[in-house]
Amino acid sequence: MAVNIRDNLKNGSLWNEFATILNAAIFDADTQKNNYEELLKGLANVEKSNRWAEKITDFGGLGSFAYKEEGKDAKEDSFEEGYSKTLEHISFSKTVIISRELRDDNRVREAKQKCMNMVAAWKRTKAEYLSQMLTTSIGATTTMAFGGKTGIDITAPDGKALFAADHLMKSVTGGTQCNLFKDELGSDPRILNKISNALRNMKDDRGVAMGYTADTLIVPGNRPELERFAKAIIGSDGEVGSNKNDINTERGKWKLIVNPLWTPASGNPYIVMSSEALKELRGTNFFNRTELDIEDDEEVKNRNLIYNGFGRFSAGFANYRHVCMGGSSDTTAKTL
Repeated sequence: MAVNIRDNLKNGSLWNEFATILNAAIFDADTQKNNYEELLKGLANVEKSNRWAEKITDFGGLGSFAYKEEGKDAKEDSFEEGYSKTLEHISFSKTVIISRELRDDNRVREAKQKCMNMVAAWKRTKAEYLSQMLTTSIGATTTMAFGGKTGIDITAPDGKALFAADHLMKSVTGGTQCNLFKDELGSDPRILNKISNALRNMKDDRGVAMGYTADTLIVPGNRPELERFAKAIIGSDGEVGSNKNDINTERGKWKLIVNPLWTPASGNPYIVMSSEALKELRGTNFFNRTELDIEDDEEVKNRNLIYNGFGRFSAGFANYRHVCMGGSSDTTAKTL
């Protein structure tokens, strides 16, 4: 991330020297490695945008080759346009106040911490936004509220929630498919294989199985037993819970993401994702329109130093075939 600071303080101002120290702290905070940035990159395709919104359109592949008689024309085929999704950027802002008294007492450390926290809060806000969108777009839930804004669209391009039992295939009349399941991982490692199979057999808009391999397991940050069992499944040599000396067919196949921002009140939900499908199908996307832009100035009536941070971004789903959710308590969820 690149922070931009607009310094409005005039030469000779009370705050000039102090603000220089604080601005340096802001730049330093921006360069530090942050877990929220890593989480964002693990869950979505993160890109820059220079438009008011981003439109993503899916194009289905060609059909299979057909027999051609000698001397005859080949059967004509074409790429078929699938569903489209437009992601409109949203603005966010926050103000931090450094009091005149804090400056007079030369409490530099406290002032620096306030400013550095603005950078950390911005990075966390982006991860919170995406995490909430990813983990609440279930069943009949198609909008969310965040940061004071309501009615944020969190649907997949077919108009369904990201995780739904009746996703549509555009060119298959009456055809639906499911990526929302009841089955918890529990103590049965075979469930992970079953839900991976469901993802692999997701069909494109022509009804052809796409064959993507699930390789990322996402679990909530407040389910330690689920986290422990997930680590056992993906890291043990032998089959977990078995004394028959069977090999563990899931070992070495998975990347585990423990999402600290996903804290469901009940149940043991989890998500499997194909990182290949995430990229190729543009599954989950996050667009940085305006990176954190900080402006400082002195408030004359109280002599405080004001820092205002502003930024814009958007996120959303251009496909649903890259993920499946298990352990869902939603009434529409199916059984594997």
